[in-house]
Amino acid sequence: MRGFPTRLLAANALITAMLWAGFVAVVAIVAVGIGLFGTLGRSVWEPASQFVRFYALFFGIALVREWMPLYLAHGRTRRLFGLHGGITIALFAPFLAVLAALAYLVERGAYALADVPQNLDRRHLFTDPLQVHLVLAEYSLQYLAWIAAGALVGAAFYRWEGGGLLVIPLGVVIVALGEAATGDALPLIGERLGLALPQIPAVAALGAALLGAALTWMIVRDVPVRNRA
Repeated sequence: MRGFPTRLLAANALITAMLWAGFVAVVAIVAVGIGLFGTLGRSVWEPASQFVRFYALFFGIALVREWMPLYLAHGRTRRLFGLHGGITIALFAPFLAVLAALAYLVERGAYALADVPQNLDRRHLFTDPLQVHLVLAEYSLQYLAWIAAGALVGAAFYRWEGGGLLVIPLGVVIVALGEAATGDALPLIGERLGLALPQIPAVAALGAALLGAALTWMIVRDVPVRNRA
């Protein structure tokens, strides 16, 4: 179907599902290690899920830097890529959120068998991982912002090469808005530096993602095809 990116979505969803299964297995091993050699009383998936945000970021970068040239090389228009890219972002973020929710549920089941509480440390839209609808809402909004930021930065580097560095701060702003709307700090860096984000309405994350998508389109709508050989 020309108006729907079936192959683009299917290929990335399959790869992501396999990577997710491997990542969950690693997190499970870490949890077992903590239980054997320490005290396991908190969710291990909660901090581990921060790495998925960076996966979403690099997915956004690859969407522009890898997939757009393929579209153009096969005679597809920039407008069609923009349509397919927008649909992909809109559907891939909730797909990642579903995987995150499943990971919480798998962890909950394992903790229940071991009679261990699944406490959370960070601020969320949900207070219990069993509130699946809120888990899906939070992570969908977060991943939308991260993918949009990645696409924006990827588009800037594709078009202006080193000049793309100037767009990174804007990407950070988009990510920060997404995190402030659904969490309390930028992952990894924010917590280590003690930089808490103010709480803002959750809809701000959607607005940040739309801003990133709009700016990305402004950059790529007439971008020349680069010879990467």
